[in-house]
Amino acid sequence: MPDGSRDRPPRIILATDFSSEAEAAEAEAVRLSRALNAELILVHVAVESPPYGDTAEGGRQLERVYADEARWAESQLAERARRLASQGVPTGWRRRVGVPHEQIVKAAQDEHAAYIVIGSHGRGRAGRFLLGSVAERVARTAACPVVIVRPGDTAASRRPTPRAAPRHRAQGVRR
Repeated sequence: MPDGSRDRPPRIILATDFSSEAEAAEAEAVRLSRALNAELILVHVAVESPPYGDTAEGGRQLERVYADEARWAESQLAERARRLASQGVPTGWRRRVGVPHEQIVKAAQDEHAAYIVIGSHGRGRAGRFLLGSVAERVARTAACPVVIVRPGDTAASRRPTPRAAPRHRAQGVRR
């Protein structure tokens, strides 16, 4: 790769929404990062919908709310990155805006990530059908392996999703 990404340690994307499920995923990402001597990249995606039919003042208020949320999320990311780095895990962070599963996959592509680790809220089949699952969508669309940490998982039960295995087009394998 001409960008020099082969010369740096592998990177692991940890998608976080700051929930308890994301904290469980963080523990798994730290374990994986230490095992692979990898850099951890915390990724938070904010969903900022444009105001529809709102007044100019309402639009300004919404912009202030989004700015406050951005400052809060960035401070949380920076604090977690500092804490993990102080524990010997090289950690960076990115805050993105957009559709969560799309932005998580895009961050993994941009960072040339070896893995994505993400927590699942464990809504079950009906909840995933009605609400969708960011984790499931990431697993279906990512080019790298995805580790989904579900409520109640143990370290021994977590495995990268089989569908997210790296693509080997050069060897003629099709997906």
